[in-house]
Amino acid sequence: MSTTSRLWLQRGFLLAALFALWEAYGAFGSSRYTSRPSAILERLGEWIAGDLAHHVLVTTTEIASGLAIGVPLGLLVGMILGRSVHLAAVFRPFVVLMNSLPIVALTPLLIMWFGLGMQPKIVLVAFVSFLLMFFNAFSGARAVDEDLIDSLTLMGASSRERFLKIVGPSCLTWAIAGLRNALPYALIAAVIGEMMLSREGLGHLITRSAQQFDMTGIYTALFVLMIFGAAINEATTMLENRLLRWRHVETVGV
Repeated sequence: MSTTSRLWLQRGFLLAALFALWEAYGAFGSSRYTSRPSAILERLGEWIAGDLAHHVLVTTTEIASGLAIGVPLGLLVGMILGRSVHLAAVFRPFVVLMNSLPIVALTPLLIMWFGLGMQPKIVLVAFVSFLLMFFNAFSGARAVDEDLIDSLTLMGASSRERFLKIVGPSCLTWAIAGLRNALPYALIAAVIGEMMLSREGLGHLITRSAQQFDMTGIYTALFVLMIFGAAINEATTMLENRLLRWRHVETVGV
């Protein structure tokens, strides 16, 4: 048996043991605050047969729309300010101030501005992803090898050519790292917005269950969120391996 297979077998055994202990505690002890895995699976089946797909689609749409706004904007602004000492000195303190705002505190304001639909959650996701991508892109632009910039300048390259051929590719690793951080925080932002005031989405499932003192519903919603987050993380890993596959080539060459 390979090391990987043995590792997955150990993980599966540990997970099965934890679920067995949880089920036994709920069956013979008190399940008032813990529910039981069997009850959670039963509730999950009911939700899948009902409107779970709709709530997942709503949360996915909010995250995708917010990322489509915040990620490219954060990358662009971060790289521009990272390559301009004067612009960075003027604008970076304001971005740092925005980053100090707790996203929970912004939710009521966004609801008052944009209403009760999906717009407040999209703006919240865009805001969070913009900040995370900005700081990574800014650091990546600052870390660009100046010797390469000088070499292209001596060869007659324009500012646009230097940006596209040196700054952009050099920031790619930083951008992927920022995206890896932005995706889970985007999920957090969307769920927080849905929990504050919404009738749709995975955050709404938690709020609805909590209002009904339904512990099984809360655990089921958390389980769905865990699976959702794991899928996002796996998608990010696949994207990173595809965009940064040159790193593996360099490693093999070394």
